[in-house]
Amino acid sequence: MRYMRRKLILILSILVIGGIFVSACSSSQTAPTATEQLVDEENEHGEEEHSPGEHEEGGHMVPEDAAAMPNPVEASAESIASGRELFATNCALCHGETGEGDGPAASGLAMPPANLHEDHVQGRTDGSLFYVISHSKPESPMPAWKDILSEDERWHVINYLRTFSE
Repeated sequence: MRYMRRKLILILSILVIGGIFVSACSSSQTAPTATEQLVDEENEHGEEEHSPGEHEEGGHMVPEDAAAMPNPVEASAESIASGRELFATNCALCHGETGEGDGPAASGLAMPPANLHEDHVQGRTDGSLFYVISHSKPESPMPAWKDILSEDERWHVINYLRTFSE
């Protein structure tokens, strides 16, 4: 019963976050995008607008050291099973049960969720996927998962995502 309550709370939280993003996109005042916030934060610290250690990868600002980070979690059967369960609980609402971007909440989003089988996802490094999952994708309704899923849980999800290319 506690598991179902936790799952329901998580789903409702995601729906509320999605509703906030949809209403923010349709309001007359525009909030700064995640990319603009990143630039503002960099400027506050006296850094250049785009530091040489960052590159845009399909519209994602992924630091090169993050993209180069190896996955520390072996893609064992246990890790993939854990990733599958975490994906079903946290990601399938938008990305769909099979990761094709066709989840039940997808139609209500201002930007469609990625089809996780496509080359623009599967061609990324594990470190790049980890960064995007952790910090979100600029200008998208996808939440940052760094405060929701542990580091190991995010790596398990990536190990599961890699099975989509098989």
